[in-house]
Amino acid sequence: MSVPCDETEIRRLLEPHAAYGADGMPCVGREAVATLAQALGLTVKETMIVLLDMDIWPERFRRNQGVFSAKQMARLLSRRVFIAGCGGLGGHVASLLARMGVGGFRLCDPDIFEESNLNRQYFCTEKTLGKPKALVSRDGLLDIASYLDVDAHVIAAAPDNLPTLLQGMDAAIDCLDSVPRKKMLEEAAHTARIPFLHGSVLRDEGFAFLSTSSFQLAAMYPLIPAGTDSSAGQNTAGTAAAGTACLMASLLGKGLASESPKDSPLFHLDYSVPEMERFCLAPR
Repeated sequence: MSVPCDETEIRRLLEPHAAYGADGMPCVGREAVATLAQALGLTVKETMIVLLDMDIWPERFRRNQGVFSAKQMARLLSRRVFIAGCGGLGGHVASLLARMGVGGFRLCDPDIFEESNLNRQYFCTEKTLGKPKALVSRDGLLDIASYLDVDAHVIAAAPDNLPTLLQGMDAAIDCLDSVPRKKMLEEAAHTARIPFLHGSVLRDEGFAFLSTSSFQLAAMYPLIPAGTDSSAGQNTAGTAAAGTACLMASLLGKGLASESPKDSPLFHLDYSVPEMERFCLAPR
């Protein structure tokens, strides 16, 4: 990315707008970032990356200090992720990653919001009933962060469209509701050489792992082939969806912020206790 002026000039332009946190670190509010972006001829996201490279934090990410370094925050902002499924897990995961600092999303879901979704699906409200999940989720993400690069597809992920859907993505997130479809996405993600984040919920339990190359779902479900078969609707508590999504966002956020993401264990969350277990699977 070419910056039209040097660091000294950028600091001069920022001086009337800069503020300082209790720790003395400089930070810049949303309106000042927009003003600087216009002066530099850059997008808001590009401008925030420039500032982070100078260790100047956008105010919206100031509370991420200590969790991520400025370099890691800049890396997150440059990442785009594909999310298959915008319901119970997908909506929560997308909103968390957007707030965390991931810079772009490609959403894919053929369904509309129904009344039974109100108990657990983040972007489902009485006003969005009957509307496509992917489009509502896109609009909700842009309400959180208007600088995001988001496109939405009201289609089902399938072997013939996944190669195109995964082009330009830095990770694939599995929020699908059937094992064959999950395995299908895992295979497509590894073919595209991008990390695969798995999540699933059932009643008051949740599962999640991050994989960069191994086929963990093959070890979990060895007798179920990959494909486009769908499962019947399952009862799921809102706590299971939200809690599992938090774990998924943490796994992927740390992975995308690093220079080389690594495989995670399989995490099992049981919200009836509650407790969390971790397992190391032998990949196939």
